Amino acid sequence: MSNRVFTVLGLVALATATTGCATHRWVRNQTDPISQQVSELDKKSADNARKIGDLDDKTGRDISRVNEKADAADTHAGAAAKTASEALAKGGQAIEKADGARTLAESGIARTGQLEKYVQNLDNFQMSSAKTVYFDFNKSLLTDDAKKDLDQLAQALSAGKKYVVEVQGFTDTIGSADYNYSLSEKRAAAVVRYLTEQHKVPVYRVHTIGLGKDMPAEAPDRREARKLSRRVELKVYTVAEPGQTTQQASE
Repeated sequence: MSNRVFTVLGLVALATATTGCATHRWVRNQTDPISQQVSELDKKSADNARKIGDLDDKTGRDISRVNEKADAADTHAGAAAKTASEALAKGGQAIEKADGARTLAESGIARTGQLEKYVQNLDNFQMSSAKTVYFDFNKSLLTDDAKKDLDQLAQALSAGKKYVVEVQGFTDTIGSADYNYSLSEKRAAAVVRYLTEQHKVPVYRVHTIGLGKDMPAEAPDRREARKLSRRVELKVYTVAEPGQTTQQASE
């Protein structure tokens, strides 16, 4: 009895063992293909992730290059706009200068016409009066006597219309030629300044020159000659209207 039991138990155990092994093989046969597919899917997922990453990098680089080109284009556009603005400003300045030049040219033409008329009448000018004012040694300041003489001359000119005044400065013979030229010009300038500032004589009617010691005054006494040489000579030239004398023109 007991041997049979053991025998039955052994067969049951063997059958169980055999059935377990068969079950394991079946499970393995079913799961291995699935595992392989899962591994392949993981590999493909990894490849796709890598490709996506590479695409993102390339896209980022392309976007960066596009942005750089856009920035460069903006920079060039800004520079072009600035250049255009500067060109417009310079163009405006050129137009203003051209207008100014045209105005000056027109003014010059008008003055040229006046000058031609003036030159045509030069031969008609005749000396109507003269005045000489004297200066102290090595001085160019007007004395009180010189101012009185100039006041008288200016009063006579105030009623005149067509006249010019010639102002010549002189010195004595002491000193160098260059120094005396300068001193004679200062004396002539002092006379002109007094006439134009104090008596409103138009400056365009006055013509000056400094002759230095080139034309000393003559006198029997050398000291007196030097005194008389420190002078400014004024000569008034006028144009007489038809039927009018030169004296009447200066009055």
